[in-house]
Amino acid sequence: MTTQGNLLLRTPPPLQSLLMSLGSGLRYRRRFGAVFSSAMGQLEANERLSRRELLFKQRALTHRLLSDAMVHVAFFRRMESRTDDLATWPVLEKGTIRNAPEEFLSDRWPKRSLVRSETSGTTGSPLSVYCTEDAYQWEMAFRWRHRAWAGIPFGARGAYLSGHLVAPHTRTRPPFWVFDGAENRLLLSSYHLNADNLPAYVSELAKFGPEFIHGYPSSLLLVAQAALNSPRRPRPRAVFAASETLLAHQRAIIEEAFGCKVYVWYGQTEMTVNIVECERGSLHAREDYGVLETSPDGGAIGTGLRNHAMPFIRYWTGDAIKLDGGECECRRPFGLVRSIEGRMEDYVVTPNGSRIGRLDHLLKGVTGVVEAQILQDDPSAVLLRIVRDQDYSMETEEAIRREALIRMGSQVRLDFDYVESIPRGPGGKFRFVVSNVPGSSVEVERRSVAADFAEPR
Repeated sequence: MTTQGNLLLRTPPPLQSLLMSLGSGLRYRRRFGAVFSSAMGQLEANERLSRRELLFKQRALTHRLLSDAMVHVAFFRRMESRTDDLATWPVLEKGTIRNAPEEFLSDRWPKRSLVRSETSGTTGSPLSVYCTEDAYQWEMAFRWRHRAWAGIPFGARGAYLSGHLVAPHTRTRPPFWVFDGAENRLLLSSYHLNADNLPAYVSELAKFGPEFIHGYPSSLLLVAQAALNSPRRPRPRAVFAASETLLAHQRAIIEEAFGCKVYVWYGQTEMTVNIVECERGSLHAREDYGVLETSPDGGAIGTGLRNHAMPFIRYWTGDAIKLDGGECECRRPFGLVRSIEGRMEDYVVTPNGSRIGRLDHLLKGVTGVVEAQILQDDPSAVLLRIVRDQDYSMETEEAIRREALIRMGSQVRLDFDYVESIPRGPGGKFRFVVSNVPGSSVEVERRSVAADFAEPR
């Protein structure tokens, strides 16, 4: 958790928006500078290319990336067979990078100049990712260019339900959100979503009037269910679902509640693959972002083309993707994807009825965790199963406890179980959260949940 994040949680609500806006304003040029503006224009132009022209551009970007990595990145410099034929390069597992991250950093940039991000991924295994400021601005450009597909211009008013820590777990009354004036966005807590609070979320969203809403499907679903029972609903122009698999029943409820289309955004902190949904409902793999390959069993292997500071080349993402042939009616030149499988988790249910999705934040920034899994049989307790390595320490455990307290509250006891391995489910799939608590499953029928979040009389 960042210093600003800690300060924000300790700041009285009337001053939180000011603090958030000041911090965001300081980072604004790093996210949306000259490279971002140029990239937005290039991405729009790429959408008008022929497929042949697009793949030629992808090959040129790939050649540049591989040539650079062979000279400046220690791991790739030591490869026995060094060619510019991507298919001959080894497939990289996350563990290989996690065990020796310095081996994957380019010697062209000092580490202190890079932008650092944290991920735990679908296996609950944390990883630090570094990129240049230019690559970071390219990432922002890809995100805003996708929003343009839904008619959302850069700088439009947005609301986010995607794991931001903006309210302490002890808060029982609104606000459970904070306004960021620098980026014109409302950041809403994903950790206070219970029957008592959901009407307030709907009311605030309707008052704020976002042009778009972005969030985890599990969080969006809960707010959408509450909105269906509200006399005043927010009416965005689009909703963007990310970080989890969007199920058919979730899409139907969210679209009905908000009166607009839901667009899928698929990406990773590692910045290897970008799959986005168009207005026609097709999933497109942006070949100007990365190279997407699939293994015989459908495993997604990605090569990010923009981040030369820590290149992820033929990286095993942990998700399963089915490719599709043909063309989309939208006429964009990108290859089609039939489906994305992975990132399905149960909710963690707290004693006050809050349902928390996407709890991989507990592991971001910690060391010594090979992989982890959350198990829950009772709302008052959570078991964290961990496979550790030699870097794990009591300081690591305490750091995880602090993050759990911030997100789940003191009423939920956190226990640790250190194991040699974590079993996989059917088909070898890994689930980060496994819960047997009633109401924890994301795969629920609409009728069984609608009554749970009706506004109190």
